[in-house]
Amino acid sequence: MRYRLLALDLDGTIIGRDLRVPPGTVAAIQAFQAQGGRVTIATGRTMRTTAPFADALGVDGPLICYQGALIRDHRSGQVLFHDPVPPALASEAVAQLLAAGVYVHAYIDDELYVPWEGKEVTLYQSFSALQLTVHVVADLPAFVAERPPTKLLFIEDEAQVAPRIKGLQTHFANRLHAVRSHAHFGELTVAGCTKGRALAQLAALLEIPQSAVAAAGDQQNDVEMVAWAGLGLAVRSGPPELRVVAQALIDGPEQAGLAAAIHQHLLETV
Repeated sequence: MRYRLLALDLDGTIIGRDLRVPPGTVAAIQAFQAQGGRVTIATGRTMRTTAPFADALGVDGPLICYQGALIRDHRSGQVLFHDPVPPALASEAVAQLLAAGVYVHAYIDDELYVPWEGKEVTLYQSFSALQLTVHVVADLPAFVAERPPTKLLFIEDEAQVAPRIKGLQTHFANRLHAVRSHAHFGELTVAGCTKGRALAQLAALLEIPQSAVAAAGDQQNDVEMVAWAGLGLAVRSGPPELRVVAQALIDGPEQAGLAAAIHQHLLETV
């Protein structure tokens, strides 16, 4: 078969705001796997909140989580790759955001460490039926200086996310990777950490060449992954920088666009 590995973003690509996987998408993914294809989910989510969707899709191999900072086998729990934010950088970033009045939380061992528990936590938790454990930390910069987080996430008004990310990119330059993952969310990982890098690592582990890898996504944080894949698919409502690197545009989950794309580009006809 031409494509042997399919990497899929979750929110906005597989599922919509209702958090439901369309039945047609499940059938298409399982048909691809039945033909011998491998499937991974590549998401900014934690392993814990990604797992139920992997179960629903019948995906039982390695999953790419935290924007590529973690690759872990879904069934065995084996960590294949983990690249957390260095503690000094995490502390600096958290302190800078809090000083600007911006909510930011840290992920450590699939749990949330927050500076306060309010509307931001409620908004974040609304994106998953499975709630993460939340710890309120009085001095979050000092805390992450001792316990390096896998990722940081800040929440801000939609119009402020892009300029905030630009400012963070300028300040941290080659030290941290800052990217938008949602209308209200910006995320920080170690420099060089992207879904694209993680997908390349996973393909190498599985001994699958780049030309035999397909990937689909809908946001700025999917650009590197979609650009790297032999077949890059972008949800047509995604940002220009994503659409320009894709070989084909697909509809969103509300229109079962992923299922249609799998049938069109990946399934072999007999």
